[in-house]
Amino acid sequence: MIRVAIIDDHAVVRMGLKYAVMLAKDMELAFELEDGKGAAAAVVMEKPDVTLLDIRMPDVDGLSALESILSVKSTARVIILSTSEAEEDIYRSVKLGAKGYVVKDRDSSEILNAIRIVAEGGEYFPEAVKETFRQRQQMPDLTPREVEVLGMVSKGLSNQEIGNSLGVGAETAKIHIKHIFDKMGVANRAECVAEAIRRGLMRV
Repeated sequence: MIRVAIIDDHAVVRMGLKYAVMLAKDMELAFELEDGKGAAAAVVMEKPDVTLLDIRMPDVDGLSALESILSVKSTARVIILSTSEAEEDIYRSVKLGAKGYVVKDRDSSEILNAIRIVAEGGEYFPEAVKETFRQRQQMPDLTPREVEVLGMVSKGLSNQEIGNSLGVGAETAKIHIKHIFDKMGVANRAECVAEAIRRGLMRV
């Protein structure tokens, strides 16, 4: 019997996933949570064979929860559930150690199939997800400071305001922004924000 944990902040989604798991003769529910907080402790205590983990949650998101789960139980098998195929979500999920990535609007049979494959020690990444990951691998990562600056750019802050916030001069802020533009292949702030949204680096 495959013991499945469900971590998702949407009650309707949890209900649907629980129903699908309960109907599957080879599965049972290990536990459910509505937030990533406490996920690591629950996985250690309840020992699910597979954990379904929503990537977008209000307090502790799925990627943070995934990192905390694997830090205490490196052998945990986690499938990320997402509403999109944004490349940054896919890239970070795979890099952190997820064993699968499934878009929520897929048929429940696909999710159950993913659970079975991952429970047996395999991985479940649809070809479109693999291709997105391969493309993202070829792009340079933004540093944590650059991600911070990107957030300020998206809020419309000037170079001087960004510099003041970071405790540096406007010229240093300008250099950070140039590095971001170069890495993202954009020419101005509007393109930068649009590209960041497309990649899933920020939400609208």
